[in-house]
Amino acid sequence: MADKDDIRDGKNFYEEVPSKNEAFYLKGAGSLDWGMQNRLSRIFNPATGKTVMLAFDHGYFQGPT
Repeated sequence: MADKDDIRDGKNFYEEVPSKNEAFYLKGAGSLDWGMQNRLSRIFNPATGKTVMLAFDHGYFQGPT
């Protein structure tokens, strides 16, 4: 929605100021927002970038649907 009343402050972008690009240890996740990086950091090990996934059959305990 347009800001007709000029309530929000505009952002100033300058060519002289380089953009910040903080590296994230998980490949391809550097451009994600803070929330998604936070969730991924709980799943993946920062030292190795690997995770352990537990695969199980939903039908075993839920029965046929």
